[in-house]
Amino acid sequence: MWTEMVDLHCHSWHSDGLWSPEEMATRAFNSGVRVWSLTDHDTSRGWDEAKQACDKLGMRFIPGVEITCEVEMNSETHNPTSWHLLAYFPDGASVEFTEWLESLKEARVPRMKSMLAALESLGHSISIEDVEKHAEGSLGRPHLARAMVEHGIVESVQEAFDTWIGDGGPAFRERPLPSISQAVEMVHQAGGITSLAHPKYYGIETKTLIPNLLKLGVDCVEAVHNSHPDSYRWELMQQGLPITVGGDSHGTEKRPSPGKISVPIKHLHSCFHP
Repeated sequence: MWTEMVDLHCHSWHSDGLWSPEEMATRAFNSGVRVWSLTDHDTSRGWDEAKQACDKLGMRFIPGVEITCEVEMNSETHNPTSWHLLAYFPDGASVEFTEWLESLKEARVPRMKSMLAALESLGHSISIEDVEKHAEGSLGRPHLARAMVEHGIVESVQEAFDTWIGDGGPAFRERPLPSISQAVEMVHQAGGITSLAHPKYYGIETKTLIPNLLKLGVDCVEAVHNSHPDSYRWELMQQGLPITVGGDSHGTEKRPSPGKISVPIKHLHSCFHP
């Protein structure tokens, strides 16, 4: 049996999405979703608003977060600057975990200041306040890109990444990140469940990837991601690890709403069954 009632990967304006948690919850519900998670990057700030919205709609809300981690394994074909671990807390997260998340968010500020300094040395002055007004929570490169558009430095967010702040760009700067194993340990201590986000992004063959995830203690793999072809989804489902499903909606024109993504219930981790 398959379902389109579950979507466990979604972003609001508390990280790099365009809309509020309430708006994204409403869009999920209107798309037929009944089990939904808000997984903003490195922050839990939208959880309360998302839960209130879901309670009003009659939709089950699972607090989630997408944790930015160090690159775990190098690829010969891909060059990501980080791996992303999804964490879910069906029974709620501990104070210790949310405080740890807050420390990750704070690490974004020195990085942003470093990127602004790099842009200034290249002839483009933007204040951190101009970036912050595009963010409701964690500061990230999409917020800087929007500020660059506003300042007339570039014509689009994509141009900002392609020319200035994308991986390896002249104003790109790294930031300290936890390892996958460190993040897994923190999530498990708080009673949570982990899933590797959009695994195809990392360029590691499944026969190598899955045994390493098991060694690291990762609970699931996001086999059904909006960007994955059906053949890759099916390949991951045959590896014996429970899966999660995510549309990865940011409220943008490309994928404006959560939902409308099918997953076989027998492969989906039991905590997320509708």
